[in-house]
Amino acid sequence: MPTTTPKLLDDWLLLEDFARDEVQKHPRTVRRWTKEPDGLPYSWYGKTLIIHIPSARQWLFNKMRRPAPRRGKVASPRRRERARISENA
Repeated sequence: MPTTTPKLLDDWLLLEDFARDEVQKHPRTVRRWTKEPDGLPYSWYGKTLIIHIPSARQWLFNKMRRPAPRRGKVASPRRRERARISENA
């Protein structure tokens, strides 16, 4: 039974392929992500920009936003004053 060894670049995609197949965005958008200060990790293979899939998934996961926790209902000072006045009336 022949065994297949993984190739060195199996976990990498060309920028255009990554944009089309993985994130369904225009390659220009993905290239812009690489230019951000904490941007999408990438590497050059000769003159070809390539994206490491596991690193890109981790980068996208780290960019995920979580909703702020809800606070209890707190009355404003003005509302408390109105409530106090209406209780005394």
